[in-house]
Amino acid sequence: MRERIIATATGMFVQRGYEGVAMREIAEACGITKAALYYHFDGKPDLLNAIITGYLSEISEVVEASADHGTGEHQLRWLVEQLFALPPEQRAIMRLAMHEVGQLQPEQRAAFAADYRVRFIAPLQQIVSEGTTSGDLTAKDPAVVVWLLLGMLYPFFAPPGTGPSAGPDTVAVLLDVFFHGLAANRS
Repeated sequence: MRERIIATATGMFVQRGYEGVAMREIAEACGITKAALYYHFDGKPDLLNAIITGYLSEISEVVEASADHGTGEHQLRWLVEQLFALPPEQRAIMRLAMHEVGQLQPEQRAAFAADYRVRFIAPLQQIVSEGTTSGDLTAKDPAVVVWLLLGMLYPFFAPPGTGPSAGPDTVAVLLDVFFHGLAANRS
């Protein structure tokens, strides 16, 4: 039942936002009483925390698996392709987390932020750092490079039907612009 609640609430939060969904509506959508919902979660912040920490666990597994895909550029390309292979509803959880993390209790917010840095941001920065050390990538501040990459990906984390299309051609263009820029070759 806990997983069903998480799945139902995730879809509702992604489509309508955290503030746009009441616990009563989640209970009704799950076919349970509000008391049964509160048996599994202390409140809406607790439910949101379960959603975004679970998603972070899934995404961190993808980040870890990228290490098996060659150079820094190949690792980042593979990682982005894997993110775009996720259903749009699942990609939208990343945006949900970014927008709604402030709804968590302070201790939950601090724990999530620390976990996000350790399991997602730091490994991406490590890929960039190792890529620059090996000469595969141009030497740039890994923190800035990672934030730029995430900024390019952000529009594609929108709820289904509200953001730009994310087909294979779009992914190829995004990766080409990220790795090679837009400037015409000026040799």
